[in-house]
Amino acid sequence: MSSCNESIDFAEEKTPPDNAPITGTVAGKINHNELEMTDKGSCTFDRFPWSVAKFKELQLQVATEPQGAVTMVLIAMEIFRKYPVIGEKCLYLTTTENEHDPNNLGRMSKDRIMYRLNELLRGNDNYYTRPYQVAAYLKGAHQQNGYIPQKPYTVEVEIMNFSYEYNSKMDAKYIQYYVLTGGKDSGKDIIRVIKPWDSKYFLVDNFPGLYSQVKELPGSKTWNSNMFIE
Repeated sequence: MSSCNESIDFAEEKTPPDNAPITGTVAGKINHNELEMTDKGSCTFDRFPWSVAKFKELQLQVATEPQGAVTMVLIAMEIFRKYPVIGEKCLYLTTTENEHDPNNLGRMSKDRIMYRLNELLRGNDNYYTRPYQVAAYLKGAHQQNGYIPQKPYTVEVEIMNFSYEYNSKMDAKYIQYYVLTGGKDSGKDIIRVIKPWDSKYFLVDNFPGLYSQVKELPGSKTWNSNMFIE
């Protein structure tokens, strides 16, 4: 694994045209103010964006609800895998300042997040790298089908039995829930989100489960690195 003292700067990349319409919707209910153990929800989107402009367009449609926040982080991770400069910008847009580099405006925390994401999504270590990491959180994708998700793409969440905690600086409550996955034996990972007083959107505040490895692809399966480019 890489040393955190190494640079993870990338050259600006060329991306495919990204002019097609993009649509996202949310379903279900996650209470914004207090824990309700029956709460669950989902977020569905028709394609992955490959530009900051289209990312923002989708964020506007779904991130006013908690389940939209984790969906946007997963999308940003996939953009980062293909186009790291744009992907990091998108990650920055959908996370709180706790995940950002306090000394470098517009950049994510290197030691806490970016080195792990770079190794996991873009690394050269075949044992460690998981280019299909994001796919494993989409409905229908699991190890035995080669992490091929259903379309349109859907992220599902269920509330966690953990009381909402108030953050005075952001003047809002943290919400913790599970995001479902077919890539881990537990079938889920913990996510924490919050809607700061000065934000239009719910933002992800903590998501280490998303950058811990999903199960390895079976030897009989191959991964199409361009699966989500349509």
